[in-house]
Amino acid sequence: MIFPFFPDVYYLSLAVVGASVVDLDTSFRYRNLVIMALAGGILALTLQFMNITPFPGILLISIALFFFVAQHRGFVHSISGTGLAAACLALFVISFQNILGILTPDPRVSFLLTSLILGIIVLNRGLLILYALLVTIGIFLTPLTSFNFIYVATALFVGSLSHLILDLFTGNGVKLLDPLYKYRFGKITGLFIVALWLSIVLILYILPGDQSLLLNCYLQIPGVILKEISWNDFNPVNYLQSLKLV
Repeated sequence: MIFPFFPDVYYLSLAVVGASVVDLDTSFRYRNLVIMALAGGILALTLQFMNITPFPGILLISIALFFFVAQHRGFVHSISGTGLAAACLALFVISFQNILGILTPDPRVSFLLTSLILGIIVLNRGLLILYALLVTIGIFLTPLTSFNFIYVATALFVGSLSHLILDLFTGNGVKLLDPLYKYRFGKITGLFIVALWLSIVLILYILPGDQSLLLNCYLQIPGVILKEISWNDFNPVNYLQSLKLV
């Protein structure tokens, strides 16, 4: 679902992560949650040792705990649940990119490291090698993309939403509006959403201009300024303001 609007390899990789992260609430994916929590702990300690805020590592541990206590096909498998998960992951990506921007002058390297780390944490081992190969080749062979929070959050959310749409075609259906409404939506809803998406793509495709399908044609948002923030004076509001989010 994300491809017509985000042809950039980096954002496509985030969409793949978003589509896979929804199923971390299943018992057979607890291995991924352990890896996520350990990676978060190591990252937090490393950043603290470097006198950089350990916020990305702490956030990663929190995300792992969130999925560990979540019930399968429960809150996470809803629009509000995927939105919350995507927002947390997007905040991790933006803060981690902020730190990598300090350590490496080449944004392609920071894009690649972020995509690979998320892939190792979230994806199944069977997909990981192919994912890493395509992402590595794609990021370095395609033009350098712009970077900002809106693009990251949208890619992760639409990727997660595509997972829910596929689950609509299963026998159990999905509680899309949980916790406000417990009704399980099914195939008819899935067909309607797919038809709506195709209609939007078709309408944008026939609009004049070569960039009509790209989201950044409509969201003219300046790139994120990457800057170091120390742990002692860290404030979430000031942090978001420094990233031009509020």
